[in-house]
Amino acid sequence: MPETRVVWRGEQLNQRTVAMVQAAEKLAKLQFTIMQGSYNKGGVTASAGTHDGGGAVDVAAAALTAAQRKAVVLALRQVGFAAWLRTPAQGKWPYHVHAIAAGDKDLSRGAAHQIAEYRRLKNGLANRGKDDGPPGYYGMTWEIYLKYHPAAPGAKPPPVPNTTISLGAMEYARKHDAMSGVWGADRAQVLAWAAHPKIAAISRAETRPPAGVPWHLHFQQMTKKIQQRFKLPVTGVFNAATAAVMKKYGYTIIA
Repeated sequence: MPETRVVWRGEQLNQRTVAMVQAAEKLAKLQFTIMQGSYNKGGVTASAGTHDGGGAVDVAAAALTAAQRKAVVLALRQVGFAAWLRTPAQGKWPYHVHAIAAGDKDLSRGAAHQIAEYRRLKNGLANRGKDDGPPGYYGMTWEIYLKYHPAAPGAKPPPVPNTTISLGAMEYARKHDAMSGVWGADRAQVLAWAAHPKIAAISRAETRPPAGVPWHLHFQQMTKKIQQRFKLPVTGVFNAATAAVMKKYGYTIIA
């Protein structure tokens, strides 16, 4: 699937690129002025086609101090762009920061080539000079950045955990091996809860049966361990009394 295109600050970009730029602005403590966006086929010949597709953005830098220019390049690299400061000495252009979003689904051929050059520690120009920006971020992508910065713009909230346990599913699990959908998730949830360090009714290894042991027999044995842990009658049947223990830990019990 292609990236979702948007118009942002008067330039065509995509949502992924916008989120990356916003995260970089936060790191650099600056609001960027966008000189050129993406999807601008043939718009600027000096760009060598890198802005023809998605993931490309140029940030104005003529009015910035040397320290601010370095901060912009660093911030863009930290969130997953291949980014370089471009100077008038390098071509017929003003000071600006040229950036290509690694992993963008809509990269043009020229942009994809620049990502490859960046990872070869090159400057992304025709002269294939050495990279002149801050090192250490050559393998960074937006997805890796989000993994360690879940509060960044564009990050998706973590899924709401399943805390509902069906007694019908537990009875089915006592007699059957194959369980799919919500009921299968309920069985896995019970075993994961029982293996949590605060519960410690079973070990992590016991959340799945040993080789050759049917799931339903395994679940009966684990239910017995849960009942032993909480000093309940040991029946191997996940009954209302066993469910009441989970309810005390915030779980919702349904029929």
